[in-house]
Amino acid sequence: MEKRYLLKAREKYRAGVLLCLQGYYNDSLSRLYYAFRFLAICIAGEPEKGRWKHSALMKKLIMEIDNRKLFPLSRQERKLIKDFPDVRKSADYDLVDIPKEKVKTYIKLVERFIREVENYAESDNQD
Repeated sequence: MEKRYLLKAREKYRAGVLLCLQGYYNDSLSRLYYAFRFLAICIAGEPEKGRWKHSALMKKLIMEIDNRKLFPLSRQERKLIKDFPDVRKSADYDLVDIPKEKVKTYIKLVERFIREVENYAESDNQD
């Protein structure tokens, strides 16, 4: 796993949290999504050019977690992951206001994945 993706994920995560604290929920959600996308690449690998759309990467991520038995995912987490690309797209392009509570839910998801990817990276380095 390339550490640069984890570092970039942490950077996007911090930006997302700061934007949330300032009340910029749509922008926060967008940064959180890109943090999560970098974390997904840490687990599922670099998407093939022109082959994986955002939703395909999320499906591949879930499959990799399940197939390699990396860590358990709840039904709610699976739904959040699958919905993340569409929610991000809506936050960026639609005239909607993403609720603060939804952003907080995604903050928790990204925080958990940062921890899981850090654990994965540690165990990967011990082999």
